[in-house]
Amino acid sequence: MSAQEVLLAARPYLDELEERLRLAASREPGLVSRVALDALDAGGKRLRPLLVHLTSDDRERALRGGVAVELVHTATLVHDDLIDGAELRRGRPSVWHAHGAEAARAAGDHLFARAFGELAEGGDLDGVAILAEACLGLARGEALQRRQLRDVETTEDDYVERVSLKTGKLFEVACLLGSRDPRLGSFGLALGIAFQIADDILDCMGETIETGKIAGTDLREGTPTLPLILAAREDDVVRAALAGGPLDEAIVRVAATGALERSREVALEYARRARAFLTADEPELESLTHIVVERRA
Repeated sequence: MSAQEVLLAARPYLDELEERLRLAASREPGLVSRVALDALDAGGKRLRPLLVHLTSDDRERALRGGVAVELVHTATLVHDDLIDGAELRRGRPSVWHAHGAEAARAAGDHLFARAFGELAEGGDLDGVAILAEACLGLARGEALQRRQLRDVETTEDDYVERVSLKTGKLFEVACLLGSRDPRLGSFGLALGIAFQIADDILDCMGETIETGKIAGTDLREGTPTLPLILAAREDDVVRAALAGGPLDEAIVRVAATGALERSREVALEYARRARAFLTADEPELESLTHIVVERRA
């Protein structure tokens, strides 16, 4: 199935999801709710809720799970931008840049709390436990990223460990919220790693619609992504830039090392691992393993 076919079939679910996201974020009227709604209005692919939908046979559980995982995802973006001092998110002013640091911090906390409230109100205590475990993973992943900043000795295994926690966990939890099936949870984790590697490749290629950030953001911030790790092994200019040195020509030299192509091969391998967890009657999920690697935004 193509991406268009998957999205067309899921459109009724995604439309209702948007309504329920807004309702969840605005339950307590006031400044924090307005800021939280602004964060949601920045949009996104809603890929994590789509995974909940595609792995669930219960529409109400899929909606509550989809709302919960997207609220957590949005909260992490709000907090990440605040921590990183990022002024843009998907081409718009980031929440902290538009509303101030205190409002952004409170709005992110609000979104986290509403995510758990959504599951609790539906009586889904297993879902609460699943989401809580994922959020602990997110915190560990953020701590790993802080520790790895500007560390040119970061290994590929270190990188995979970090992105498994920071990105893969929410893909995994999306599938678990939908299905409660460990097989599909493993699918989601591998898919999330493939997605993040593809995202990190895009950061080295040009401006991404998804983040609204200019090419080379990871290099400027000193985040050792897979393309940068591989390139830094072969190019002293890239290595110095990743460590905090001059950035001149460094992003161009990343591509010249062949690191983008080699990173893409790793992303394709994780996509293949994700497919290995699927059965023949799950074509929508199979199609996502191609979509996340082949995307250009």
